[in-house]
Amino acid sequence: MLAKVLRRDRGVEIIDKIKSLEGTSAPPKDYVNRLYGILTILDAKASGLLGVNSLFLTVLVFFIGWSNAPAGFPSRFVDFVPLAYFDAVLLVISSFLCLLVMTVSWKFMSQAILTEGEYHFDMEIVRLANVVHDRTHYYWWAWLCTLVTLLLSFAWAFAFVRRTGTQILRAFFG
Repeated sequence: MLAKVLRRDRGVEIIDKIKSLEGTSAPPKDYVNRLYGILTILDAKASGLLGVNSLFLTVLVFFIGWSNAPAGFPSRFVDFVPLAYFDAVLLVISSFLCLLVMTVSWKFMSQAILTEGEYHFDMEIVRLANVVHDRTHYYWWAWLCTLVTLLLSFAWAFAFVRRTGTQILRAFFG
C-alpha cells in the first residue's frame, strides 16, 4: 500500500480513466482541463471541510478551556475532557490535511517539454494526475478524521444525556 502511494506513476489510473472517457485522440488540453477541474472540486470540498473543522474546534477549545478553569466546571463533564482532547487532535490533523489539499503549486506547466519548437504535455499530465491522486487521498483522510470526531461527539453527547436522564429519573422516582 505505502509503495503504491510513493510511486511516480500513482496517477496513471486517472489518466487511463480520462482516456476512456474522452477518447484516445483527445488533445492534451482536455486532459489538463479535466485534471484542473478535479483539483478545483477538491479545493472547494477541502475549504468546506476546513470550515466545519473550525466550528467543531472552536467548541472543543471552549470546552477544554472551561475544563481547566479554577472553578465552575461541572463534575459530570470531567469524563468527557480526554475525548475532547482526542477530538481536537483529530480536527487539527484533518485541518492540516485540508490545507495540503488546497496547497497552491506554482509549477504551472513546469513539466511541459519543448522539443523541435513544440511543447509536449505528457509529463505535465502525469504530474497533474499525481497531484490529483495525492490530494484525493489527503481529502479522504481529512474527511475520515472529521467523521470520527463527529461520531465521537455524538457518542459522548448521547452518554451525557443518558447519564443526566438517569439521574433525573432517580431523583424523581427513587
